[in-house]
Amino acid sequence: MFFFQAILIIFIWVAPFFFFQNAYKKMSKKEQQDVKIELKNPFFFLTFGGCCIGFQVFITGSISEIKIIQHIGSGLVFIGLVTACVSTFRQRQFKKSFALMMIGILGAIFYFF
Repeated sequence: MFFFQAILIIFIWVAPFFFFQNAYKKMSKKEQQDVKIELKNPFFFLTFGGCCIGFQVFITGSISEIKIIQHIGSGLVFIGLVTACVSTFRQRQFKKSFALMMIGILGAIFYFF
């Protein structure tokens, strides 16, 4: 069982990098330059890092059955959703901001109960 868990955790962390690399190679030079600029933006890591990487940390904690990793992952997801909510609110996208806020609140309710 431990071997299967280790393989699954490695797949969860390695597969997105291969998918990103494949998608990056298919982009035009202009799109690749835009991606490089976006990746240098620290605000990107709050939203993307919070949501996607936090979800990966949460799943890793669930597979390995380590509660502290699950809590850290859920905290990262919540921080990412709050940051994305504030970002969309500042861009005057109120419906999207409200939807992100509701997703964050519902996720927190389901996680704590």
